[in-house]
Amino acid sequence: MKKRMFSLLAALALALLLTACGPEAPAPVDTTPPPETSPASEPARALTQEEVAAVNEAFASWTEENGVTIATPVSGFFTSYYDDVTRLDFAAFLQYFPDDGTLSAGDEAEAAALAALPGYPWGISPGSVPIHRITRASVDAALERYAGITSANLADTSGVPYLEDYDAWYTFTSDFGPGMFVCAGGQVDEAAGTALLWSEPWANGHRAELTLQKDGEAWHIRAHRNTADQALLERLANLTAEDIGYVSWYGSNEPPTAEELAELLRQAAEHPVDHDSLTLNGSATDVVWTLDCYLAPKDQETYSGDDALYLQAGLEENVVEVFGGANLPGGRLHLESEALYQLLRTSLDTPDDIDQEAYAACKALTDAYYDARLAQVSADGGFVGWELTGFREADEEAALDARAYAISAAFYTDPPEGTLRLLAGGMYVDSSLRAHGLDWQRVYLVTIGGESAGVLRQDWEGTEADSDPLGGFSSTEALRAALWTPGMEL
Repeated sequence: MKKRMFSLLAALALALLLTACGPEAPAPVDTTPPPETSPASEPARALTQEEVAAVNEAFASWTEENGVTIATPVSGFFTSYYDDVTRLDFAAFLQYFPDDGTLSAGDEAEAAALAALPGYPWGISPGSVPIHRITRASVDAALERYAGITSANLADTSGVPYLEDYDAWYTFTSDFGPGMFVCAGGQVDEAAGTALLWSEPWANGHRAELTLQKDGEAWHIRAHRNTADQALLERLANLTAEDIGYVSWYGSNEPPTAEELAELLRQAAEHPVDHDSLTLNGSATDVVWTLDCYLAPKDQETYSGDDALYLQAGLEENVVEVFGGANLPGGRLHLESEALYQLLRTSLDTPDDIDQEAYAACKALTDAYYDARLAQVSADGGFVGWELTGFREADEEAALDARAYAISAAFYTDPPEGTLRLLAGGMYVDSSLRAHGLDWQRVYLVTIGGESAGVLRQDWEGTEADSDPLGGFSSTEALRAALWTPGMEL
């Protein structure tokens, strides 16, 4: 059921806070020289318990209507943390926002237009899942009421499906979890026209803080912070190589030393930025490259995730997301650092390893194999091409007059960022967004008698290492029978 009216309690509570804060700041003084000693500014005033209770009524996360529990518009301001309200996480803001109705029978045209959007994630039938319609008018009303802004002032609204013809965003939420801020105390700076509200401390000793700014006759939300973020930032700013017990990442090249990583993190901690959390939903905001380091004693046999510091990066250049395990402050930071970002983005890069002379002699068969693989992996319209990354002799069996060359290729999409929605299993992408690891087996180009004979594929499990792919064959006939050749199914 639609709930669009704002609670009168919200207006009453903010008016109460405004009244309690006293008169406006003094008017500017004239040009008369001030006295030698200016009177000290009045200290911030603590909220009374009556004001705390009124604030909690104003910021209640849900209400009931006809026995149905409904999220309030203000609850969306508490679903993410930000230093600037224009940088709130818009997708999180709308996740439990009271809707303007769900798509149903009779909304086929609207549902069809929604399903035609790139990356549309839900069933196309209006009744297949409860798809919530949220109009710009409703969003702007909430933003204006509680923050003094509109959706046009937000830094980014691209994370939610939107139809211009209906001027509405659409969400699908099957559970109920609106954001919450329960005020336990606060203080008002009358001269500055600001109020700082805070929650009870959590188990980790940190709390949520809400900053309000007086704007004319209203109070508006300006920031919603988790003090654990600041604690984590301070931890990074003072990090040393001695604090890092082990560095782990998923690239084939060497990870940075503890000294290098500590220095990069200290420098990055000087540049925190407001930013939405990275995702894992096959979109342009996905986590793509990661690095883990453990702030625990060195040379342990095992390291606990409770001591881990996790670094993540996606397509947005120079932004690295950082958060920690249970033994670290529970914040989540976004740091702006070209050096740290490039460390993660290039972590999976390896130079091509191609014996050009050997490849030239076997080019027709090699290309035929990867063309066949491309046809196989692009069945969903994803990958559009491939590039050879490896062609190097791996084994020779004199008794069979045979040689095996380990071969590999990377696949790409157009545009390149399309690879992200295709990643699965052991696949990964390099800094150029080429996908690697599509072959789930070892792949070899085999020659017999100096001529290209076919492609041998062997499971990673249960076989010898790359040094002996031909060792299990007792005759040339047995080897030929195991090879793929053009025209065969893969």
